[in-house]
Amino acid sequence: MTIALVGEGGAQMVLRDTPWDARALGRPTLDIVSLALTTEQGTGTDDDLFQAFGNVCREHRAGLVTARLPAERRVAISRLQAAGFRYVETVLRLRYANLARFAPPTTGRTVALRDARPDDAPALIEQAAATFHYGRFAEDPAIDPEVNRRRQIDWMEGLLTGKASVLVADTGDTPGAFMAYRVEGGTADLILGGTRPEQAVLAYPFWGAVLVRLKHDGVRRVETVISAANLGVLNLYARLGFQAYDTQVGLHLHRP
Repeated sequence: MTIALVGEGGAQMVLRDTPWDARALGRPTLDIVSLALTTEQGTGTDDDLFQAFGNVCREHRAGLVTARLPAERRVAISRLQAAGFRYVETVLRLRYANLARFAPPTTGRTVALRDARPDDAPALIEQAAATFHYGRFAEDPAIDPEVNRRRQIDWMEGLLTGKASVLVADTGDTPGAFMAYRVEGGTADLILGGTRPEQAVLAYPFWGAVLVRLKHDGVRRVETVISAANLGVLNLYARLGFQAYDTQVGLHLHRP
């Protein structure tokens, strides 16, 4: 479901419902997917647009509204903050623009990959619940960590039901690392990946093996989104040759 709001002077806001967030939070949730403000042009206040936004929130009983905006849209970010939104995160969009140029490490550990199997689900869901401490819900101090845990479980369960391809590397009889991704038009989107805490040394060779696999499958470009606070993963992607091309600011509006 999407909701389009129009204000004076060409201002507009498009919202969508986010049932994956609502399931974890236990209340309806909305996300701002598009925002154009006269405030940014210096030609208006957008009060009518935000009044309509408030009416929608009340009508849908939204407990949380989320938004991400390019960091350079400072006036729009300020206007959202004036409406009650709070800063919760900074995210970076990364890409490997030409995967044909990727050369795997010539030294170090070799990692064998396989497709995830149904019997991997308990271990992968446990890992998702216990080891991901960055992201919109994890970095919002107003959200209970248990809510973030429920969201991670729900996310992983969805990915394992065919919403993404999932690669696994084993350590003994247990998955030690996984990567969930989608490919469209020659571009792979790395959605969620990680190693078990005791297998952190596996991260670099595992990510490298994933890129080799994608290259072999004909993928031309790889993209991902990470929290700027997650320095370990940021450094890992930099080591692999990824470059940041966009910075976004995450904002949350909590409603009673």
